[in-house]
Amino acid sequence: MTTTIDMTEDEANAQAASEGPAAPTPVVFIIGAGVVGTALAARLSRAGVPVAGVHGRRSELSDAAGGLSGVLASTGEIPEILSESEVVIISVRDERIPEVAERLAKEKRLRADQVVLHTSGAHPAAEVLAPAAGKVKGRGTLHPLMSFADPRLAAEGLKGVAFGIEGEPAARAVALRLVRAVGGRPLLLESKNMALYHAGAVVASNYVVALADIARTLLTAAGVPQDQALPSLVPLLGSAVRNLADVGLPDAITGPIVRGDVQSVERHLATLASRLPATLDIYRRLGQEVLRIARQKTSLDAASAERLEALFGVNTIATARPSPSSSSASPTRKKR
Repeated sequence: MTTTIDMTEDEANAQAASEGPAAPTPVVFIIGAGVVGTALAARLSRAGVPVAGVHGRRSELSDAAGGLSGVLASTGEIPEILSESEVVIISVRDERIPEVAERLAKEKRLRADQVVLHTSGAHPAAEVLAPAAGKVKGRGTLHPLMSFADPRLAAEGLKGVAFGIEGEPAARAVALRLVRAVGGRPLLLESKNMALYHAGAVVASNYVVALADIARTLLTAAGVPQDQALPSLVPLLGSAVRNLADVGLPDAITGPIVRGDVQSVERHLATLASRLPATLDIYRRLGQEVLRIARQKTSLDAASAERLEALFGVNTIATARPSPSSSSASPTRKKR
């Protein structure tokens, strides 16, 4: 059975239909009252998916989750309604997922006709849900490819978000159904690729925040008041993301490197070396990546590219690394 991420959504929907009826919508119970669990409870409920409850270890989090999502919240003993639900979503910290699965198995809370999903992007379901093996009809992954900071904002933002889906056939079918219900986009993954997939997610979210902090440091060193530096950068960051969505790669790349503005890059390197040497290595390393992308655009002339290559200290490996094909690296381009 095909489970690769290059499966189209139509093919994924057809597969889901072949693995089980499209109706009725399954009843869901969520364990974990943190940001992800709360956002999922709220979004699923608003999308018409019956959420029987959300359960957390801390009463204040459970109460807040119930208030935001509008579903029954609990703490302490796990309510019986979990066993009556068709889908159990475990949305706790990665290291606690096996612990929760083991508790459900030991307390005989699971039924043979249930599906258990977890929301970690780094681990295959067979690994972290091992205690549930043989006790349910399917174990799977339902990972929202989104940065979660505030549950209220996240609940609204889940529409249109991609979800990493992995696991046993019955679990994949249910996960696809839930993703369709909330207006998400499924990414079907193989178990062996989960860590690689999650690394890509971390680079796209956490590392961008780290880069924003470095950029804020540079602006502050340039005399911009600290309380104004980040607010000044946010629109710039947003415009870069919009360019990625609108024109894809490599066209979204802008700036002095793609223009072949060697003098500006030389000034940057000299200034960083003298005033903020700790940022010099990362500027050079990221410059290598920008140059690699810029080489795919016809606007960068060969002479400028060679001079930039020398400035960044590009080695053979960096220049020889193949670029992803446009079909796999670029988003679907919008009509302009």
